Amino acid sequence: MQTPSFALRRGALLTLALITGMTLAACSGGDDPSEPAGTNGGTGGTATVANGAVEISADDLEFNVTTIEATAGEAFTITLVNDDSAPHNISIFDEEGGTVLSLGPTAEGGQTVETEVEALEPGTYYFVCDIHPEMNGSLVVSG
Repeated sequence: MQTPSFALRRGALLTLALITGMTLAACSGGDDPSEPAGTNGGTGGTATVANGAVEISADDLEFNVTTIEATAGEAFTITLVNDDSAPHNISIFDEEGGTVLSLGPTAEGGQTVETEVEALEPGTYYFVCDIHPEMNGSLVVSG
C-alpha cells in the first residue's frame, strides 16, 4: 500500500515544526521581565539600600545581584533569602581576600537571615558567600 505524498509532506512539516519549537525553547534564556535583574543565571543586577535595608536572594549557587549600592555613613541590614537547598551566607570585606567588615550568619536552605553592616566610608567593597566563594559581588558606597 502506498502512502499519499500529501500525508508524507504533512508529517515532515509537523516534524520540522516540532523540532524548531523545541530548539527555540531550549535556546531561550527564560528571561522573565517581571523578575529582578540578575535572577536569571546570575547575570548581574543591582540592589539599592533603601530605608536602611536591602534584600538579596541566593538560588542555584548564585546571588540575584552582583552589586549592592549603599549610602556612606549609614548602617544598613542585608536580608539574605536562601531559595537554594545549599547553605549560604553573605559577608562584607574591605576587598577580596581582605579584612572582614561584617560576617553574616548561615542560612540553611529555605531560611532567611539578616546581616548588620556598620556605616562605611565611600568606596567599593567586596561581598561573598563564605561557603561558596564563587558567589560574590561589589558593595558600592557613595555619598
